[in-house]
Amino acid sequence: METTINIHSDVLEKITFAAKQQKTSRSKLIITLIKETMNDIPDPGQLGTLVKYQKRSNVDDWHIFHIQLRMDDYEYILDLRKLLKMSVSLILAYALKKYLNKIFNGNNTDNYRYCNYVIIKDKIDNIICWKFIWGYPPNIAQILPDTPTSIKF
Repeated sequence: METTINIHSDVLEKITFAAKQQKTSRSKLIITLIKETMNDIPDPGQLGTLVKYQKRSNVDDWHIFHIQLRMDDYEYILDLRKLLKMSVSLILAYALKKYLNKIFNGNNTDNYRYCNYVIIKDKIDNIICWKFIWGYPPNIAQILPDTPTSIKF
């Protein structure tokens, strides 16, 4: 899937430099950084709060970055946006500050540790429950409802 991210110029500059140093693409580095955030999610945002964005600045300070994503990576990013109540560009800026040194120090984790994506709909006493699963659990049959309505990637 191809989509765009609105990235602040200073964030893009750091990503470009880091990608060259790591001999990887900027897109791959962006996904790696975001997946580091997935692994270490702080408490989800509060219900009823608005999505937070990066601070406003001059329109010339922003760059529209085209990125090619796997379908499951795209879904992970959408989930993070909802859970963290942060724009994708703010999640990326957060991840860059928090995890870039970890990646440079050789502690980079496998980019594909989250692959596959499962959404399961279940009902408990007429209450609809959705499970968003990042990855494919080995015991998935045990967590599927009796009459599953699920989407798998």
